[in-house]
Amino acid sequence: MRFYDKVKVRVIGWYWGNGCVSWRREKYIAYGGPDGWDGWKGWSVYFVGDEGESSLLNLHYQKQIKAKRGEHWKGSQQYGENAPDVFVKVPVWTVIKDAKTWEILWMIKKHWEKVLVAKGWRWGWWNMHFATPTRQFPSFAMAGEPGEQRDIEAELQLIWDVTLIGFPSVGKSSIINTLANTKAKVADYHFTTLVPNLGVVKHKWKNFVLVDVPGLIEWAGSGKGLGNEFLRHILKSKVWTFVLDVSRFEDSFKELEILKKEIEFYVTEEVRREFGRGLKSDNLKFEYEVEDWVVKMKVYAGESLLFEKYILFLVNKVDLVQDEEILQEYKKQLEEEISRLFGVKNVKIFFVNAGNQKAFEDFLNEIVKLLDKKLNQDALLDEYLMPKEDFATKEETTNYVKNITDEEINKLIQEWYLEPDEAENVQVWEVYNPKLAYYTWILPWGNKEAEMFFYEVMNSEWISSWLENNWVFPGDIIKVKSPYPGQEDRYLMWGNNT
Repeated sequence: MRFYDKVKVRVIGWYWGNGCVSWRREKYIAYGGPDGWDGWKGWSVYFVGDEGESSLLNLHYQKQIKAKRGEHWKGSQQYGENAPDVFVKVPVWTVIKDAKTWEILWMIKKHWEKVLVAKGWRWGWWNMHFATPTRQFPSFAMAGEPGEQRDIEAELQLIWDVTLIGFPSVGKSSIINTLANTKAKVADYHFTTLVPNLGVVKHKWKNFVLVDVPGLIEWAGSGKGLGNEFLRHILKSKVWTFVLDVSRFEDSFKELEILKKEIEFYVTEEVRREFGRGLKSDNLKFEYEVEDWVVKMKVYAGESLLFEKYILFLVNKVDLVQDEEILQEYKKQLEEEISRLFGVKNVKIFFVNAGNQKAFEDFLNEIVKLLDKKLNQDALLDEYLMPKEDFATKEETTNYVKNITDEEINKLIQEWYLEPDEAENVQVWEVYNPKLAYYTWILPWGNKEAEMFFYEVMNSEWISSWLENNWVFPGDIIKVKSPYPGQEDRYLMWGNNT
């Protein structure tokens, strides 16, 4: 079984239907005039949080989610048929990023919360909209606007209370089977656990989620082994439990040192990559202290406290060591190793046998106490995981004109847009203006009436004067920046009738 917690997919909001060019032709009715109608609404794509979803499996098998366009115009004053929106169910705590820039766009935090990830734009107008006293029979209609296209990455931010962290074959799966009555695979070879095993533990008045992640090995923080695939999820749990195998004796001390090193390395790289936009400093430091015989880890970004975690030490397989003196010697050496690595003393260490549930009584009591305490970890989700602005309503507000002749002229010649002898006196300008872009995209170029209407609008909206004040003159080429995500920019030779 595969566990899909990160998926890339292309989402496409489709065109709204085009408007109609149609004429009323009935017996005994002279000069019937235009009688087409508008196109109608296109499909938008929404992601909806659903507590019933536990992974992104339904997205994994979809390379793209493509919306259906609205129906085109019809004659006899008939609207095109509307198309329903698409709603894609995803688990709660799904983060949606731009697949190219990794910018966090949205985060779904509630059941039935929905976000608009690809918008179907405005409908096309029929030819009657363009009728005037001097243009009584317009021969053109308006196309529907192109829908948004966006490559996104959806990542499930798994939230649990307690994480079991350790090397392969230390008995993590056996522990979760005993405590949560799960059926995680157990075998006498490494990397039995390939996906996280989650279980709900009920102890006294408290229910909490316990997870067993795949075993970590040295260089796991750099991608070696299976642990790196799920290390990012340990950031969301409140209590980290380092599981050691007493039967390995001195090897387990080396494993503890490797676990600490790999987790610190991974946390540093992950925080810098994922949350660096919100950090005042990328100089991360780790501090450890003892609170009621439990290790508390604090991670600082510069002088600011980024988050805190509790760390417990669980020694498994005590049933394999019959000699009490050996156990006492192991405990003594382990305390010394914890003091050396974490710089703390007087720490609780729990000795258990994974097959004996009663042996976990003290461990579970401690978990219940820790989960009732408040940690400074909410900032990790709320401040550093949330987008810095509402991307769904973000619009470019600054119009600009920029001369890009040196960058574009050879490209235009190679693409046969310009002849070499024509290029000598031509300037190329990059222009961003939403209204200019809107009419560039929706009017049928090649229709003389449509082009005349375009320049009428440019004059009435003072866009022509704005371009002229920026040294754009008839005969120049303007590269109209697309206001529609996923759509390529368009080139337009600025006309002589402005």
